[in-house]
Amino acid sequence: MATVVRACMPLRTPPAVASSAAPSADAQGRSSSARVLVLGGTGRVGGSTATALSKLRPDLNILIAGRNREKGESLASKLGEKSEFVQVDIRNANMLEEALQGVDLVVHAAGPFQREHECTVLQAAIATKTSYIDVCDDTDYSWRAKGFHEQAKACGVPAITTAGIIPGVSNVMAAELVHTARSENDSEPERLRFFYYTAGSGGAGPTILTTSFLLLAEDVIAYNRGKEIKLKPYSGALSIDFGKGVRKKDVYLLNLPEVKSAYEILGVPTVSARFGTAPFFWNWGMQAFANFLPVEYLRDKNKVTKLVEFVDPFVRAIDGIAGERVSIRIDLDCTNGRNTIGLFSHRKLSV
Repeated sequence: MATVVRACMPLRTPPAVASSAAPSADAQGRSSSARVLVLGGTGRVGGSTATALSKLRPDLNILIAGRNREKGESLASKLGEKSEFVQVDIRNANMLEEALQGVDLVVHAAGPFQREHECTVLQAAIATKTSYIDVCDDTDYSWRAKGFHEQAKACGVPAITTAGIIPGVSNVMAAELVHTARSENDSEPERLRFFYYTAGSGGAGPTILTTSFLLLAEDVIAYNRGKEIKLKPYSGALSIDFGKGVRKKDVYLLNLPEVKSAYEILGVPTVSARFGTAPFFWNWGMQAFANFLPVEYLRDKNKVTKLVEFVDPFVRAIDGIAGERVSIRIDLDCTNGRNTIGLFSHRKLSV
């Protein structure tokens, strides 16, 4: 019989480390508020991040960076006098480093991260000794970012990648389940499975749609008893019970970064991740794209962006009916026969 964990306890807190994100002091020793730059601040994820930070820490100076000046200035005015809009091109290293001058923390939410071959924001953050965090959801990008670990450490720059909800919250849940199994149950993790569900797009906007379509061009990397295997995207459907308010939903294989992290970092030999959405016909659409659109088409970011422009109005219309509920279920099987399930659910992803 499986044990169900509905609220994962945080991992043990490590010793405090001095961070450049802490409030600084001027020449007279007076404390000044930290400055946070949110890249992609005019998008749904970045905008929600800026809003949440403003509510959590009203004293923060929040710089909203994005391509849409009108949306950026509108959001800045809503957040108050401590917020402002700045124009930043994340592909321009010089502009990035200039924008990071005097900034304590940069939040990189300017996706999609798929098909990006350079970690320009992270590199600029290290160069300017600015604390860094991103919401990356791409396997290749996340491991490329991890490659800067020693450089960031040498410069004293705190840097965190894949810190959104999927992955992010899901990684923390998995780590806690594995930690508990080893420390309290004296058992080794044998199989870890990530299951995700969102109603519609979760109110996430066109960037998430672009990400989803780009993932359909990638082989799904999973692990079976210590061996890497490649599977077809949006295949291997399973019906998973996400509990009260969601119940059973169909989920499908996708190539997500937490799979490799769980294998490499947590040391679990068998790992996979599946995702599903609602209404059910969106899953049919994803399967159709994966099966019938040429892989070369789905790998082309410009073509996928145009496809999203066509599909997005229909998705928005359905989102109004489907809502924005998001659910995460993580199943851990151990060598002693014990099974543990972690569940997280929220009625509104955009909050």
